[in-house]
Amino acid sequence: MRSPPRGTGPAAIGLAAAAAPFVLGWISVAPNRLLSPAVVALPGTWGVLTAAAAFLIACGGLALLSLRSVRPGAAEAAAAVALVALVATAGLGAAALPGGSAVARAAPAAGAWIAALLLVLAGAAAAAQRGASPALPLLAAGAGIAGLGALGALDALSLLREASGRWAELRTALIGHVLLSLSALILALVLAVPLALLALRRPRLETTFLGAASGIQVVPSIALFGLLIAPLAALAEAVPALRAMGLGGVGPAPAVLAIAGYLLLPLGRGVLTGLRVAPPALVEAARGQGLSRRGILWGLRLPMGAGVMMGALRLAAVQAVGLTTLAALIGGGGLGTIVFQGVGQLAGDLILLGVLPILGLSLAVDAGLGGLARLLPRA
Repeated sequence: MRSPPRGTGPAAIGLAAAAAPFVLGWISVAPNRLLSPAVVALPGTWGVLTAAAAFLIACGGLALLSLRSVRPGAAEAAAAVALVALVATAGLGAAALPGGSAVARAAPAAGAWIAALLLVLAGAAAAAQRGASPALPLLAAGAGIAGLGALGALDALSLLREASGRWAELRTALIGHVLLSLSALILALVLAVPLALLALRRPRLETTFLGAASGIQVVPSIALFGLLIAPLAALAEAVPALRAMGLGGVGPAPAVLAIAGYLLLPLGRGVLTGLRVAPPALVEAARGQGLSRRGILWGLRLPMGAGVMMGALRLAAVQAVGLTTLAALIGGGGLGTIVFQGVGQLAGDLILLGVLPILGLSLAVDAGLGGLARLLPRA
């Protein structure tokens, strides 16, 4: 049986994305946050029609470029342009709607959301087919959408209205999310790297280390956060100096400890695997030449295994950004605070206001570390 031609998947997804908004709607309007939205007709202004035409052309270009061998990255670029044009159509369409209540909320309809998801999948698939990072098309589209927001083309969308009213809160939550993720990652590295170096020479320690790290993975994240509350609260009560430093049963400290625990397995296993990339025969030859363990480590093991270790760091960093969302459940702060506020209020815009920056952080971390990993030698 013949396999489908290269690029058939992204091409089909691109065509489906082009049809979705016209079938399921571009814009929906709700009288207020509590009532369900209803799909409305797309206004026929010049700006809206131009943006919709650009969306269709870019989707068609994505389909054609995916099926033909052209310049690398052309299909991903078409997907990014289509996504920007899709958002522009929704934003300009919302602005062109007849004036209504001050609490009315206009948002992309189901067809626009489905088209956006399909374009993300098509761009990621096209990038993966040529060995590039799947995050790059979405990052490019994100830059274009940010430009639209800066120009005011999206101000009529309910998500932007929500963001403008909560900008200070959003900025604080974003900074807190980054600091929590980075703290947990650094703590996990401080623990995982020395333990991996010791486990390289002591098999029993490797079994104990990886077994304990695997055991942490079995515990649900919310349960682990809860299990840390009582012992850390008791420790803070017994040692006032620790309490003065911010350690307690709730807050950032237990969140950082729990997240770092989840990162031990990918980091520890990745570092150990990277250290073992160098063939044993080559290591023995280096010893025969008089190199010490430290010389073998810095001159042989680390250079040869750097790519594998960077891959483990990339995975752990993305996991840290995602897991930090749950820190809000124990008062740790971060963007999860906004997400869970939206869940409690049944406010989709508020949920997205927290989720989209988390997605952007994850993509930026993945693309940045992925690009750095490609510059390192591979086994």
